[in-house]
Amino acid sequence: MKLLSKQVSKGWNDGYPLGNGHMGGMVLAGLPISCIELSENTFYSGEKAIDNNQDNAFTAFYKMREQAELGHFDKVHQLAEKFIGIRKNYGTNLPVGKVFIDYGIQSEDVTLYERSLDIMEGLATSTFSNNQDAIKEEVLISHPDNIMVYRIQLSQENHVKLSFLASNDYATVTYGDGDMNFICHAYETLHCNDLCGVTLVGYGKVITDGICCASNSGLDITNASEIFLYLNMTTDFNHTYENKEVVNDVLLNKVKNHVLSCTQKGYKQLYMSHQFDIKSIMKKLQFELISNEPLTEHIPILFQYGRYLLLCSSRSDSKLPAHLQGIWNDNVACRIGWTCDMHLDINTQMNYWPALVTNLKETTLPLFEWISNELSKAGKITAKESYGLDGWVGELVSNAWGYAAPYWSSSIAPCPTGGVWILTQMWEYYQYTEDETFLRNRVFPLIQSAVEFFSHYIFKEKDSNWFTSGPSISPENSFQYKNLTLQISNGCTYEIVMIRELFQIYLMACQILKYEMNPQYEDVSNKLKYLLPYRITKEGTIAEWNHNLPSVDEQHRHTSHLLGLFPFSQITVESNSSLCEAAKKTIQTKLSPEENWEDTGWARSLLILYEARLCNGNEAYKHITNMLLNLLEPNQLVYHPPTRGANAFDHVYELDGNTGLTSAIAEMLLQSHNGFIKLLPALPDDWENGKISGLIARGNITVDIVWENGKLKFANFLAKKDKICTVSYQGLQKEIQLIKDVPFLFNCGTCCE
Repeated sequence: MKLLSKQVSKGWNDGYPLGNGHMGGMVLAGLPISCIELSENTFYSGEKAIDNNQDNAFTAFYKMREQAELGHFDKVHQLAEKFIGIRKNYGTNLPVGKVFIDYGIQSEDVTLYERSLDIMEGLATSTFSNNQDAIKEEVLISHPDNIMVYRIQLSQENHVKLSFLASNDYATVTYGDGDMNFICHAYETLHCNDLCGVTLVGYGKVITDGICCASNSGLDITNASEIFLYLNMTTDFNHTYENKEVVNDVLLNKVKNHVLSCTQKGYKQLYMSHQFDIKSIMKKLQFELISNEPLTEHIPILFQYGRYLLLCSSRSDSKLPAHLQGIWNDNVACRIGWTCDMHLDINTQMNYWPALVTNLKETTLPLFEWISNELSKAGKITAKESYGLDGWVGELVSNAWGYAAPYWSSSIAPCPTGGVWILTQMWEYYQYTEDETFLRNRVFPLIQSAVEFFSHYIFKEKDSNWFTSGPSISPENSFQYKNLTLQISNGCTYEIVMIRELFQIYLMACQILKYEMNPQYEDVSNKLKYLLPYRITKEGTIAEWNHNLPSVDEQHRHTSHLLGLFPFSQITVESNSSLCEAAKKTIQTKLSPEENWEDTGWARSLLILYEARLCNGNEAYKHITNMLLNLLEPNQLVYHPPTRGANAFDHVYELDGNTGLTSAIAEMLLQSHNGFIKLLPALPDDWENGKISGLIARGNITVDIVWENGKLKFANFLAKKDKICTVSYQGLQKEIQLIKDVPFLFNCGTCCE
């Protein structure tokens, strides 16, 4: 499981990513200078604010609702200017800077160049020769010891220069006796009204058998056969110091002492701890495909790569969840309107979709901490000030500071169901682990509070018994009204999908916890029956809005009105054939003509997931093939190209492209929604032979699957407690009895018994 190249790293898009949930590094093994671009989980500009909602915003909201009911959508948007949020010092994650390793050699003198990234060991390696001198680099970022180690081995004595360059001008760098110190400030003016943000202090220590001398420009090392750079960083995120003047000294002492303790352990011990840590997690799941098709043979490494990237970005003790780019920062997304933050209309959700099914449940914990401690608390303020209701909401975007107010543009606000969508990740954690204590103490209070809001947010349509909602948007699409491009209306399908899911989760959670005997349970049960249903248009597609105004862009990258198909299971091939046909037609319309489809990594991943749920394996694989051919950087990161609806000046890396692909492949091989465990539900013809072990089904069941000649050979089930479950394969169903910690072997013959 290695990425390999014989080409010199020329830029971020062919570097190799390392990370430990705190620090990120993109290793660019170049010539004559190698580099590692550093990033940090909490290196955010901006600051926490509690007044991001406009005064009397809720008054404007209900006036918007009145105009939307009348179909006066232009007036809705005019009123929205008194509703939208206030950005202030919102901020963004920023790159920290770059460590350079200058060998002082000429590129034309280098031979035998090769570099690799072992994703099962989290180790980036490069080797090359300069005349007779062989040079080897190894880089790791350890989670157990929270340290980056850059090891250089030289067969002859050389002159090597190490230096650090900060990513902005708000930094100081000093070099001393074999060490480097840097103090960086997360300041920028695109996403902030002021220069504000966290302070970061980094410390690097060189250990070598050569001579290390400091200058104003770096550390010069001579007569060395081996060089180690140990480096750590920390910030003052969420820390308040009485005397701001001493913060740098406090942080420096902290990182310096930590780095020096790591040097005492030595590289071998650090490497072994790091290797054991990442291997023990990555190897919980094994995947193999046997095929003569080169693209097919590449699938397992891309599948594991998505797991690796999530593991690098989000560990159990990470201070924040993975942002738009995981733990890395390409210095592109933070310089455009998106920001490196927590987008709650698809991106953060997709970051974490593979976590549970692919045996990485520990990666979800920072997300849950952030939802509980930041988003939901700020969301209570938004619920009250922007909607005049109790409970909590999350809107379209959020950040390190727990921003929960509406977005500051009426093109993508209101959107109060972003919090509902991200909250479903916590419900899924219960579904996969069956941890009732987690459900009772951590999840249910958040579910109940969200229900408190949305049970009063919905309202009855005029001259109808249906409950509708809004006004709100369908992320991030627009419709035409009187030659205007508008977004806000009542009864958007996306919003109803989210409210339906929330109500269903609430009722199921109450049943599990024996909380049915309460007035809210009865109220939600009744309202769920009368939520606005899905609507099929005269063209045979699923309607995106509760009106018939045309979409501005039929090939828009967002497909929010299909989320009942995935990640939810409101639309299934077993129970909603007409809606499944409408979903297929919707996808066909998005891709007709395909050259007009606004193709991006995450959007293509969603199409794969939809086709997997529709059991269309060959169609799903066509989308995978398209992604591999058109949306992969040389380092196999899936990117978001500049598109008509998402302006950027370059390709933008997004973690969700890779994690979305991983979750899609898992969904093609195993599904476990609505009480069934479906084996190989969307197996493409080209994946004739293969095996996968360590997938997790809802109900905390580990599943191993082996297939030959396109047919199931056998599956092995291992449950954490006694249970009965229903297994489905090619339309045949069998109820099986699982005994705690006892493997159960299943094959086609089992189905036919």
